[in-house]
Amino acid sequence: MISKKLSKIAQDDKQYLFQNYGDRLPVCFAKGDGSYLFDQDGRRYVDFFSGISVCNFGYLHKPLQRALHEQIDRILHSSNWYYNAEQIEAARLISELAFPGKTLFVNSGTEANEAAIKLARRYGKSRDKRCSYIISFENSFHGRTYGSMSATGQEKIRKGFEPLVPGFIILPFNDLSAFKKTIRKNRKICAVITELIQGEGGIQLADSEFITELSNLCREREILLIVDEVQTGIGRTGQTFAYQHYTITPDILTLAKGLAGGIPIGALHAPSEIAAFLERGSHGSTFGGNHLACAAAVSVLKELKKQKTVDHIRRISEFLFSELTKLKDETDSIREVRGLGLHIGIELNKPSSALVVRALENGLIINCTAETVLRIMPPLNIPLKVVREGLQILRKTLIENR
Repeated sequence: MISKKLSKIAQDDKQYLFQNYGDRLPVCFAKGDGSYLFDQDGRRYVDFFSGISVCNFGYLHKPLQRALHEQIDRILHSSNWYYNAEQIEAARLISELAFPGKTLFVNSGTEANEAAIKLARRYGKSRDKRCSYIISFENSFHGRTYGSMSATGQEKIRKGFEPLVPGFIILPFNDLSAFKKTIRKNRKICAVITELIQGEGGIQLADSEFITELSNLCREREILLIVDEVQTGIGRTGQTFAYQHYTITPDILTLAKGLAGGIPIGALHAPSEIAAFLERGSHGSTFGGNHLACAAAVSVLKELKKQKTVDHIRRISEFLFSELTKLKDETDSIREVRGLGLHIGIELNKPSSALVVRALENGLIINCTAETVLRIMPPLNIPLKVVREGLQILRKTLIENR
């Protein structure tokens, strides 16, 4: 039963906003606290979604709140014409947590990937003016601006927006033979862009042998390896970055979502010798890396440096996988449980969008991706008792909808 308050909100939404998101789920969140969200009528929900892995430390997180309030009292924005101490500190922390290099700040994940595409093509053309092709993979998702969308391996994302940006080769994910065949035949490839866990593609993990050999071949051929960690970065998988689960180091790393805990930001990180290809005047962003966004990023990155934070993520992950495996054995609706850390997919044997609505009615926030996969991405600092509460609701929802 939709309340009068929500009914009015929904009516105004249709009147004043583009309807590109379709019918929204029947809730308007008004407040967050820890790992809970509260709707327009004050009802409480367990958050197993974190705003698509954005609110990685939940809501009203004291260190982040303090950093934001202190920054608001000083300065929000100046310009990238000037030095920015918060920006420098955030970049320093990324270098410490990832690998030594330089960082370019933007406003979102798709912008980070656009900048990576530009950097890769500048690099390629320094070797050969025809070297501009970029390999990506089926079921990938890299964003919705034109370059990032053209790199995305999902027809439903690209359909109706042709002509797309040329120069992208989309191959099957985890298919090493197809990759080897392509780089043998095409000498004009400057980069490969890949996720290590395809989030929008249904929580599909890169095979370790595939990604290791791909990285080795890229090194041999002087092809840049771009790892898109927009969703998997910032502690989501139990490591600061998902690539740290593999025996690789990317040439270019792209970040966003959880980097500033809810403040819009994106980032591109690369070794100094590669960063140099985006020389003066080749790229820019008015809002990219402003004082407020970078102050938030500094707070989040400092949390990730704490061993107790990493240990907690791993403990909760182990508990969740154990309990979800038991739930799989208990019900006949779960086909597979997969993922890393707190980036978890539950593949069902039928479409799962209706279950998302039913879970919401029961007081649990989850998401459906790739039609049949429930996506579980709670705040990284979620307490065990809240995890238990969420699992009880999930179990109830699955049993009700057998």
